[in-house]
Amino acid sequence: MMASRRLGTRNASYGLSYDAPVATIRTERLDLVLLDRAWLQAYVDAEPLPDLGFRDPGNFLGGSAHVVHLRADQLADDPGQQPWLLRAIVPRASGEAVGYVNFHAAPDERGMVEIGYRVLPAHRRQGYASEAAEGIWRWAGRHGARVLRASISPTNQPSLAMVRKAGFVQVGQQIDDVDGLEIVFERPV
Repeated sequence: MMASRRLGTRNASYGLSYDAPVATIRTERLDLVLLDRAWLQAYVDAEPLPDLGFRDPGNFLGGSAHVVHLRADQLADDPGQQPWLLRAIVPRASGEAVGYVNFHAAPDERGMVEIGYRVLPAHRRQGYASEAAEGIWRWAGRHGARVLRASISPTNQPSLAMVRKAGFVQVGQQIDDVDGLEIVFERPV
């Protein structure tokens, strides 16, 4: 897997400092493999992807090109965001990507990070989303985040159940330009 390096970064918008490792986050069954700037740019440019140590027979980013482009643009503006952005969800037993997990950005002025994730339909109902979320939330807490956020469609019952089980409480609603109406949940780290 990827070697661990340390990347000292500063959130230019809010002046928060943190020292975040750029590495694979490991959970009980999963590796959350960072999709680095070179990998994202190759994806955007439709070039061969650098080998990050996993296979992708299910096209884990299929239908999510807008997310990849958005994250690549964020990294072009602020490379220090990298450890907070896209990670492939890779069960170690198979070595195949089954989805992705990410934060929308590094912690804001409140220390808040918002999660996004997707698991391929063939791999749902196996606990991968919950395990990936818990893993990245723990990592975020160790690297400067103080508040966790999840914004979920009111029709997405599995995700609503997951965040409620994880102790999140509803703090509002919003209209997302892409996803429409979302219920906003938060909890302290």
